[in-house]
This record gives sequence, structure tokens and C-alpha cells, in this order.
Amino acid sequence: MAWDHIAYYRPAHGTGIVFLALALITAAASADDYPGDIKLLLKSRCGSCHGSLGQKGGLRLDTAEAIRRGGDSGPAVIPGDTRSSLLLGRVTARDASERMPPDGPALTAAQVGLLARWIRSGAKGPANEQPEPEPGKHWAFVPPMRPKVPDNGERNAVDAFLGESRGLKRLVSAGPAGKAELLRRAHLDLTGLPPTGKEFMSFMSDTAPDAFDRVVERLLASPHHGERWGRHWMDVWRYSDWYGRRTVPDNLNSYGMIWRWRDWIVDSLNADKPYDRMVAEMLAGDELSPGDEQAAVATGFLVRNYFRWNYNQWMRDNVEHVSKAFLGITMNCAQCHDHKYDPISQEDYFRMRAIFEPLEIQQVRVKGEPDPGPYPKYSYPPGNNLKPMSSGLVRVFDEKPDALTRMYLRGDERAFVEGKPPLGPGLPAAMGGASFKVEPVRLPPEVAYPGLREFVGEEELAKCRTAIGAAEDSLRAEKEEGARDWRRAEVLACQAELEAVEARLAADKARMTEQSMLLGSKAFKAEKRAALANAEASLARARWSIGKAKAAAAAGDAKAKASIPALEKMIDPSAIEKARKDLAIGGTSHTPFSPSYPRVSSGRRLALAKAITARSNPLAARVAVNHVWNWHFGRPLVESVENFGRSGKPPEHPALLDWLAVELVESGWSLKHIHRVIMASSAYRMSSTHPSPAGNMIHDPDNSRLWKYPARRLEAEIVRDGMIAASGLLDRTRGGMEIPSDQGMLNPRRSIYFSHHPEERMVFLELFDAANPCDGYKRSTSVMPQQALAMVNSPLAVRCSKAAAAHWKGLSDNECVTKAFRQILARDPEPDEVLAATRFLESQRRLFAMAPPDSREKEGLSGDPALRAREHLALALFNHGDFVTIR
Repeated sequence: MAWDHIAYYRPAHGTGIVFLALALITAAASADDYPGDIKLLLKSRCGSCHGSLGQKGGLRLDTAEAIRRGGDSGPAVIPGDTRSSLLLGRVTARDASERMPPDGPALTAAQVGLLARWIRSGAKGPANEQPEPEPGKHWAFVPPMRPKVPDNGERNAVDAFLGESRGLKRLVSAGPAGKAELLRRAHLDLTGLPPTGKEFMSFMSDTAPDAFDRVVERLLASPHHGERWGRHWMDVWRYSDWYGRRTVPDNLNSYGMIWRWRDWIVDSLNADKPYDRMVAEMLAGDELSPGDEQAAVATGFLVRNYFRWNYNQWMRDNVEHVSKAFLGITMNCAQCHDHKYDPISQEDYFRMRAIFEPLEIQQVRVKGEPDPGPYPKYSYPPGNNLKPMSSGLVRVFDEKPDALTRMYLRGDERAFVEGKPPLGPGLPAAMGGASFKVEPVRLPPEVAYPGLREFVGEEELAKCRTAIGAAEDSLRAEKEEGARDWRRAEVLACQAELEAVEARLAADKARMTEQSMLLGSKAFKAEKRAALANAEASLARARWSIGKAKAAAAAGDAKAKASIPALEKMIDPSAIEKARKDLAIGGTSHTPFSPSYPRVSSGRRLALAKAITARSNPLAARVAVNHVWNWHFGRPLVESVENFGRSGKPPEHPALLDWLAVELVESGWSLKHIHRVIMASSAYRMSSTHPSPAGNMIHDPDNSRLWKYPARRLEAEIVRDGMIAASGLLDRTRGGMEIPSDQGMLNPRRSIYFSHHPEERMVFLELFDAANPCDGYKRSTSVMPQQALAMVNSPLAVRCSKAAAAHWKGLSDNECVTKAFRQILARDPEPDEVLAATRFLESQRRLFAMAPPDSREKEGLSGDPALRAREHLALALFNHGDFVTIR
């Protein structure tokens, strides 16, 4: 609240009616309301201007004593006197310019009544009440230190911290999970695929103490690990294939060929690339490792935010999602004004934006693929649709290394702050800004001019040699003497083209030497000679074609006669004259093999990456391990995964969070190491059921202290991939261009490889709460009838059931049931389940045997009653609660 001239404020005429109403509302006065409701209300609505972050008018409202003391205009409240309390007068003012708080809706009648009741009861607070700590001392802004592990007999630090927490509530832990339950949990957790029958039998028969540890190592080494955890991180990093106007097509958002970034994520996780290195490559791979193609692909993180119609929106998304994804801070709140909760000013926001101000998109040729050409600049008005590139790679680069950033008002990029000079790049202190230091990066010649890369010349020369070979073959095969003249001219033109390419390549390599002018002149002449030879060959061929047509026309060929006018237009001696003139004039320039780009990158993004991943940064490691914990247990240590600021949720186990964060950094930022630590804990290996949970439910009903393993629904991709894998149909091919989402019912590739963007997602995945590609920091979970219908009636479910049952031919019913449970649910059936399943098979066989033959084979299932019954058993098990649940 701003309290300007508050000493002169008097309630507007008629305000007494409000206070009369308040008197009725607040009949039951109580000072007990303050510690909870009133303090929270004042913090949420007034804290940004009148708390530790700011004290406008000298007023703080974060303790009862400070409220009674007031500010520059005197006490904010008079205990027992609602009429004379300025605080109440300002929140009930009718004049919008006087009413507080100035932003957002006015306080509700209930909220005003709450304040009035507290004032009437004496405006008291706790005797030892402390003001809010300084914003910079908020837990998330203090670098983590490795806490002492509790000495409670636990060998694993995770268990030690959780055990101490459980002990405070006298909670009793569940026992260890059964081997089958644990095996399936680990497989789904680390690869997203159920164990095969062979893997199941191998583990169940392995009695060695380290049997599960070896399972974990095998799964971490699996190429499918990167696919599983890649999809997790793609949620946070908002992966999206190109979109905007798909039906046109017009690439407005993200970019074509961004799937290479998806593959980079998968490969990086499989290789256990250090997390800090992954972050650095995503933000500044082109500056960190200039010339490294894969590091450039990693900048797809920034390409994904691209919006072709509004550069400012691209910049806004970069600031918002870099902050949320890597630092857990809602930086976007400071675009229009100083942050309401965190020590981030509006100027801080624009300094961070300045880091990305030089950015532009670059299309890069890739070995073995057609050249995508230069990035087509956007021009207004809209209409020049951008067809998504279908070859090469896309990356960012600093097109304007000295780009300036100016502040604008209230989020309107047209309203610059007058008199405010441009801002340099920077990072708020709370987000690690102390280590932000910019040094420009000198780029290698082949980065500034990609045409210098060795494979470009090799491929251009190979094309010329192939063309010469084809022309010479045609000349040798030509029997008609008249045609042999233009065939010879064509060979000469191809040879001239080869000489021109050789000369252009030599000139490009000499660009930085004293020979540049000489070789440039040679390249110019060779290119013009090639143009002349091509023009002469084209003229010779056109003349021969006309001669052939005229001869045919004279023989009565009407079609040939009709073609003569068009052929005569092809005869253009002026092209030869122009080529001769160009050759005679001379010059030193030639057609480049690629665009040229700046030789220096600003270094701003590299400075950002180093600041984020510095050991002193308080946020990056905490944010990373919080996500990892969430994906292992279905619940993060900090509930607000994208908001570690003062308006977010505090950590449930702060010491454990800090221990894991320090462990990540000291392990060399190895994510696989954190997986090992977590999966070695008793907490992870615990059963998801408890023999007597009643006592625990009283003290910890939501299992926040993990007294049992939290069973939860599988994610959408794992439901689909699990069905396909259990049926034996899964195509384990990795990587490549995105597959159209409408092929998801029939194409057996993993879900991660299908097109996923705001305009189009696989319907099956959408039903099971697939990630929102615009905001996927934490998925939601739903249960609805359409999910069950998809698991029973979809073409995918029918196809997988049929394929699964095909593996059970020649087995008895009992054998069939056992194998079905192992194959689909990764466990042995209980005796009552065997009985129920065999009775089900028998009843289904009778039912189908009685059906008319022409009605037996429906929806792709078998017409044979015995096989059809087993297909229905598979379908039933795919719909079992255990199949869609990780326990």
C-alpha cells in the first residue's frame, strides 16, 4: 500500500454505513485471528510495499507492533477504534485513487470484516513476533551447505533425514517391497518400459545381496533411460515441435528440425553429461564450444521459445522460462513493476532480457542433407509464410552482439521509459548475479562462414563430379550425331562448373590471407566461365530440340508442330552475351556457399550459463534435485517446482533438499549419481502398502514423510509405451524426425518421438494427462471414463491385446494365466487370481463358440474362440489397476 498524504485522508461520505455493517459482521471479536488469517492477508495483499521488500511511506505491516506504530502518517490502526484506524479507511475507500491496495481487486467484505474484528479486539499480536527476514535471507537465496546427516543408524543419507522427520511424528515405516514390485518400479522409473519375462525370471532367481543394485546399473546403462528421463526434462524445458499455423503451413512458434534438440537431450542423459554442462550448452552452446554441432543443437531450448510475429514475445519467454526452468524463480512478475515478493526490480528484469537481446535464428547445413538455405527474415505485414525447414539444424546465434535494451512501461514495448538510458546485461543478486561477468567470444572462421566447413566443399565437388559422369555417360550413349553436339556442350558446362566450385572453395579458404584478392578474381572468372558454358549448352540443346520438332512437324506430327513456339522461346542468345560481358568486366566476388555471420559473439549467454551453474548459485542444484525427487516419488520436496521464491512453498525436508543439492554438485553434477543415491535408499525400496497404517494416517495423512512408497498413476507416455512393449510390438528405434501424432495408434515407436505441440498432440496421450508444451513444470493427474474406454476400445488396445495373446499359443490355461501376468503386470498371479482368470477364459470360450461364425471376428480380434478368449484376458490385464499404477 502507498500511504501518500494519509494524514489528511478522511472517509468519504457514507462510509459510516460500511462501518455499521462491519459492526454487525464482527460481533464476535477475537485477537486469535491475527497469527493466521490476518497476517496472511496482509502479507499477500500488502507485503510487497509494506514488508521487508519495501516500506512505502515508512510503513511496515508484517508485525502487529509495526502496524500499531505506523509510518510517516502516524499509526495505521488505533486499537479498539475502527473509525479512527487509517488502515481500515484506506482499504474501504470508494475513490480508486485512494483505495488500497492499488493493484488487484479491492478487499472483500469478509476480509475487511476480519481486519475490523481484529482492531476492535485490540489489534494484538504475539509477544515475540518477528518481522519478515530480509528478502536476501530467504532460504532459497542462501547457497546450500551440506547439512550434518542425522546419526540415527541409517546407512543412507536419504533414510537418515527422512527417519529423523518420521521420528518427530512417531511414524512407523512400511516394510520392504516385494522383489517383483521393486523390479517393475525400477524399470518403469528408469526406462519407462516394463521388465521382460526373461528379466523378471532372472531377477526373481537372483539371491545375491546386490541383485537390485545391479538392476539399477543395467537400467541406467540402457539407451531407453535417456528416452524416459528425456521426456521428464522435456516437460520442464517445454519441448514443442514447430507450430503456429500448421495447416498453411506457417512456422510461427518453435522451429522445424527442433527434434534434433530432443535427441540431444536423450543422448546427453544416456551419456550422463553433467547437468551443469547441459544447462550451459542449452543457453550458450554456440559460445561455449564454437564449431561443435551438437552444442549448437542444444540451443534448441531458446529456439523453442521463438515467435516469428513478435520478437519481444520471444525475449519475454526466454526470461520467464530460463528463470523458472533452471532457477525456480518467477522473473516474469517483474516485467511491469518490481517483483511483489522477491528482491527483483523491474530494472533487473530488463537487464536479464538484455542477455538475450542479440539473438536470432540460424539455419545450418548438415553433412549428407540438402542445404536449408539462410533463415528467411520476417517482414510485415504477415503473408510471407515460413514453411518449416526439413533438413539441416536450427540454432541461435548473436546477430547483434552490441544490441541495446531499453525499459518500457507496464509491459507495453511501445512505451519506453523516457530519459532512461539503455541497460546492460545482468542477473539479480538473489539468482547468482555476483558471478555474472561478460567476455566476448571470438568465433572460428568456419562458424562465421559455415561454407568453410570441410564437408561443404566435399559435397559440392561430389555433385559436380556426379554431374560430369552422368553427362559423359549420356554422350557415350547418344547415337544421333546432331544431339552429340549439345551433349558435348553439356559435358563442357559440367566441367566448367567443377572448375568454378574448386576456384570458389580456394578463394573462400584464402579469405583471411594476402592471396584472397588473387584467388577471388580466379573464382569470379571460373564462375562466369561456368555460366557461359551453361548458357552455350542450353542454347545448343534448344536449337537441336527445335530442329527435331520441325523435322517431325514436316512429317505430319501435329504435337511436335504445336511445341515449336515454346521451344523457340527457349533460344536466348542474350544469356550468352551477358555471360561473356560479365566475364570481360572481371571482379573478385563470387557466389558464397553460405551466409556470413558475425566473427564475435557477445558472450552474454555464456556469462549467464556460468552464473547459473556456479557453485555459489543458491538455486540451480536445488531446482534440479527437486525435479528428480518428484519424478522418483511423485511428489517434490518443494511443491512449487517453478517458484522457489518467497511466494512459493517452503521445502518439506529442507535439510534433505540441501544435502542432495550439494551431493549433485560434488558428484560433478551427475544425475545418474543422484538416481543411485535415491534408489539405494530404504525409502525408495519400501512397499507401497502398510500393514497397519491407521496410526500414521492420523499424524501424516498425505504421507509427506514417506512412511510408505507413494503409489501413483503412470504418465501418459508410459501407459502407451508399456502396452506396446508388453505386447512385443515395440519398435525400439531411437531418434529422428517427429512422427505425425495421428499415427500413434498404429506406429509402435515410443511416444517421445511423436509430434507434440500446442496445436496437436496424440489424443490417447491427452486423455492420460500428457505434458502441456506451454507450461509443463508439473503435470496434473486425472481419472475419467474416457481413459477406460481408450484402454478397452482403442485400436491400440485391441492390437496390443491380440499381439500379447499370440505369445501364449500352446499353453494350458494355468500356464497362460501365469505368463500373461508376468508379461503384462510383471508379477506372478495370486491363487485367487489364477482361479478367476481361468474361469474367465472358460466362460469367454463358451460365449464366443455360441456366436454366429460371421460375427466372431470383430474389431481386429480373432475369430477362434480359444484365441479370442486369451485376447480378452490380455485386454482385461491392460485394464487392471496394477498396469496403470507404479507401486
